[in-house]
Amino acid sequence: MELLNKKLRVINSLFLILSCSLLAQDRRNETVDPLKYLPTLTFQEGGFMKTAEKNFPIPYDFNTLQDANGDSIVNAEDNMENMILFSIGSKIKGMGRTGLVNRGPNNQVPAVYFNYAETYSHNVYQYWYYYGENSHIENHEHDWESIFIYERDTVPVIVQLTSFGKLHNYGWKEFEQDEGHLVLGVRRGDHSFTPKTKEGVVIRFNGEIHAQSGVLFEGHGSIIPWSIYTSKEYVLNSIQFKEAHTTKFYYGDIAYPRSGAEMDLVRKAPWRRRRWRRPRKKDK
Repeated sequence: MELLNKKLRVINSLFLILSCSLLAQDRRNETVDPLKYLPTLTFQEGGFMKTAEKNFPIPYDFNTLQDANGDSIVNAEDNMENMILFSIGSKIKGMGRTGLVNRGPNNQVPAVYFNYAETYSHNVYQYWYYYGENSHIENHEHDWESIFIYERDTVPVIVQLTSFGKLHNYGWKEFEQDEGHLVLGVRRGDHSFTPKTKEGVVIRFNGEIHAQSGVLFEGHGSIIPWSIYTSKEYVLNSIQFKEAHTTKFYYGDIAYPRSGAEMDLVRKAPWRRRRWRRPRKKDK
């Protein structure tokens, strides 16, 4: 029986290798460049009794040195305590979100997690953005938002945005353009996307950063190219990461009593979700 199980495991491994090889051969594009459709993001400005956006998209492993929640492990569950607000840069130091001092140096540079997939009719460029927290009504640690661009015959036609926990489809021509790149608005707190641009901090597709009517303690006037992470070897202009390194995020945190304890509200990482592998235009 043990010998039979070993043979079955070998056969299964060979099948997976063959399947991946065939998929690579069937791919319409031999290489993919995420810079092609990388958007310009505009964040919400301040208003009456409301602060401007304080968090910006960063690598989920922006701090790999400081255990901030006391579990003797340094991982993404320390992010809420380690991240420094209103700051963009590669060596950010200061007080963390929950009041801990001497945080950093944090690699809080503009970052996006990129994936490429194909449907029978479209090439899908996926841009996933990570934030250390969602500070809107639901209040929780970690926040992932996405932009999917559906391309047909090298022409972008559909833009699919996450907004208030739902997906919304728009036409490419419904958006303002920045030298051929989409310009999107990012709402305060929950980071949902909108075609309506905002007047706060802007991070352009080329890495130019301006505070405008927003607030930036560090980063204003600088040029920091986007760090583009991917797990696909054929993606150009990118940084490789391993999907198996982090497969889930715990949205609970004691800083937000409503969201539960530190290890509550487990959510799959984007690369463990069905949309990452098989995007659909009619997803809701």
